[in-house]
Amino acid sequence: MKTKFPYDGKIDFGKYLDEYLKREDAVRRIPTEEELRELARKSIVKEQVTLVPLAGDVPAQEGDTAVLRTESELPRFNKERVTVSLGRGLYSRELETALIGKKLGNTVELVIQDHPVRASILELKRRQIPEPTDEMVLQIHVKDAKGNELRTVADYEAYIRDTKTMEALAAINFHVVERILADYPISDYDEEDIRVLGELEAESFIRMFREQDGTDLTKEVPKGWEEEMNIHSLAEFISKRRDWYQVKIQQCLVFLNILDLPCEGKTDPLDHYEVLTELQEQIFDLIRRELERRNAS
Repeated sequence: MKTKFPYDGKIDFGKYLDEYLKREDAVRRIPTEEELRELARKSIVKEQVTLVPLAGDVPAQEGDTAVLRTESELPRFNKERVTVSLGRGLYSRELETALIGKKLGNTVELVIQDHPVRASILELKRRQIPEPTDEMVLQIHVKDAKGNELRTVADYEAYIRDTKTMEALAAINFHVVERILADYPISDYDEEDIRVLGELEAESFIRMFREQDGTDLTKEVPKGWEEEMNIHSLAEFISKRRDWYQVKIQQCLVFLNILDLPCEGKTDPLDHYEVLTELQEQIFDLIRRELERRNAS
């Protein structure tokens, strides 16, 4: 590639990551394997959860569902039957807290808003969560990024692991790289580089559409291109992508600097269409390692 990175020295990626991690909304770690498995489990069985009545000697705990009879001068707490999820604070944080540890038939008395409230437990139920099965996975009809339907618990766990990990890495990458690109602008782009990137993208799109639905982009374009973008040929589409090719060149040069890689051979953006994607994956790996190092210390 003829376009040059017009800056000396190596970009201090760690400095930009540290700045991002000071934000209140920063993603500071990748979910653990245990967290990801639990997330997958809950997602698989969420339609299979049932409420099971508790025996009279079993104390209520946070998350249980209680049916109450309440008595008070306050209309909200004067009901023959009201259903409350304990610990969520949706009905009354004070009353829900007082009920935890109580049993079926017990009565609690407390003062809320300067008024006495009396609540008797008529029913207690607890969520019963089954273990996920392959049959449950088939029932939720989830597909992976390639459009393949997930068929086993192991497949679904891998899908959640990849999806949530990528979401975390992408969020960090977006904010960090956005700042770096703003600090390292490029104004002089070689026209030959832009032309070659257009050719590479055209070849990639022709191949992708042919494999997807048999469309030959050299002869016709999707109706959506014509209706939504007023584009009537692949050449017209490529000509409107100039700004993106400049961004791609800048991103590649920034990533190559951060990763200390040469702009040649398989890491030259003009070598093949997927170079930026491959460099991005290495930046994701760098972010992962940096988070692990910081969290370990």
